[in-house]
Amino acid sequence: MGALDLEDLSYLSGAKEIWEEWRFEPWSNGSAEGLRRRVSLIKSGLLGEIARYYVDDYIVWKYLPEDPDRIFNTASHEADLMSQRYLFLTSKGRYSTRKKSFMLGLRGFVEIHIYRLGGTAPSEIEDLAYLAGKAEEVVGSKHF
Repeated sequence: MGALDLEDLSYLSGAKEIWEEWRFEPWSNGSAEGLRRRVSLIKSGLLGEIARYYVDDYIVWKYLPEDPDRIFNTASHEADLMSQRYLFLTSKGRYSTRKKSFMLGLRGFVEIHIYRLGGTAPSEIEDLAYLAGKAEEVVGSKHF
């Protein structure tokens, strides 16, 4: 474990307008760094709001190889949090994913997606991969 093992695409943080428009905020967990946003999902009926749930999205651009497993294994249920979706960006390799549910999904889910920037994104992460790709377009040429 060392600096050579560190995946670092943090230059994507330079696309501040994109991240602010989509309400992402800086986030870190141990050696992992990137962005986080919380999305509210509201179920309503004739008499108004019936339920409110949340989905947390993470775009992780700087991390050590063990960070995806560590976060997957330490993720836990939070009240009213339906899903925790982590997109770990990489410059090489193939797409992979891991998912688990808490109490058969009644207490939510956690998903870890490892995605090569610029690769073909499955529908589960299409929105996050699109934003990462747009950030690459904005700051990628300035990075090199």
